[in-house]
Amino acid sequence: MRRGVEAEWAFHATNAAVFAALAKGRHGESLREYFGTQAFDELSVLARAADGARTRRGPRVLIIPGMMGSRLSEIGRRAGGASAARVLWIDPRRIAAGHLANLKLPSARAIRARGVMLPSYAKLKLRLAIEGFDADFFAYDWRLGIDTIGARLAASLAAAGRPTVLIAHSMGALVARIAVNQVAKRLVRKLFMLGAPNHGAFAPVLALRGTYPFVRKLSRLDLEHSADQLATNVFCTFPGLYQMLPPHSSDLGVDLLDAQAWPNTGPKPDAALLKRVAQVRASMAVPDERMVQIVGVNRDTVVAVRRTAAGFEYVSSANGDGTVPVNLALLPGLETYFADEGHGNLLNNSAVIDALTGLLRNTGTCALAQSFQPTRGAPRSVDDAQLRMLVDAAKIDWRRLDSAQREAVLSDLDGGREEDLVGSAPSLA
Repeated sequence: MRRGVEAEWAFHATNAAVFAALAKGRHGESLREYFGTQAFDELSVLARAADGARTRRGPRVLIIPGMMGSRLSEIGRRAGGASAARVLWIDPRRIAAGHLANLKLPSARAIRARGVMLPSYAKLKLRLAIEGFDADFFAYDWRLGIDTIGARLAASLAAAGRPTVLIAHSMGALVARIAVNQVAKRLVRKLFMLGAPNHGAFAPVLALRGTYPFVRKLSRLDLEHSADQLATNVFCTFPGLYQMLPPHSSDLGVDLLDAQAWPNTGPKPDAALLKRVAQVRASMAVPDERMVQIVGVNRDTVVAVRRTAAGFEYVSSANGDGTVPVNLALLPGLETYFADEGHGNLLNNSAVIDALTGLLRNTGTCALAQSFQPTRGAPRSVDDAQLRMLVDAAKIDWRRLDSAQREAVLSDLDGGREEDLVGSAPSLA
């Protein structure tokens, strides 16, 4: 039992405790499983360097994760009345016991964000610390609407009262655009948007349908619920997921904001949540000179949806980052760069981090491409039925896995082959 507690230490430790352990060489077994061997080795070196770095004068930097990029804990009471937080996202043992159902909305449960998912964002923070930047995370409850989260970010920026640079990933970029519209211009010096679904994305469609490969992989760890049950009873209750759907366009296929356009079989979206999407998205700030966009390319990405007799068919090409199509990411008139990288790994990519540090220093140098030539090859297509077969439905009992097996399962969840539409938590948006 003691070995199990130690091995799963990283799932329950605070972000600060994990960084300290990386720097001091503690909890190595747990951290190796959590990050994967290669990332653990790299992060250990960076953490030691960051531990001795001095912070330079300059703007505060706030890293805003994407959907599912923040850790969520249930807040309860211990005997005697003291508050206690139990990690839910992500704790494999609690997932195995069916506790993902506790994430559904609305809920009487008190669930709060407690730090971010470090496998996706630790490297960027450590690199920024080594360069002397005062960088921190803005963790949030990604189940909520981008309007609600954006208002909380705006309040945080106003309370800090000092100029801040925002580095926002995926859904976090939409949250940031809401906040920018609500605070004095002087409080946001720059907004870097990476993998931003500025005009939506199609990965949320697959998540709501229960066919997104990440949802299906996650359901294998849940010994109580199927992928369809998780989609229907949990994911379909998240306003933020709906608010990343693209508006209707003849180029994109189905009008996804019309509940009647969705298939009658399988998980269906909440019509009331669909109706609010356009209003919420209209409250995002319009592009201005403070915004910079970094767009991932050359990954097989769903670029359109078609309605068929059997459900939805998804058309894909390499004109995107595996989650967000290029045409749905781009905002006109902004300083724009392109990275040959998948959506979930954009903030882990060394070239992207180099670019961000250079842009933060105002050196005027950035090695990322400033143009992208769309692929002209024939698009591919896959439908709901094929996606349901893509992932083995057999359940995985986390408690029975050895260290190497746990590392492999976490790596698979993290989306090792995004080019094959396997999906991952950070690639959901």
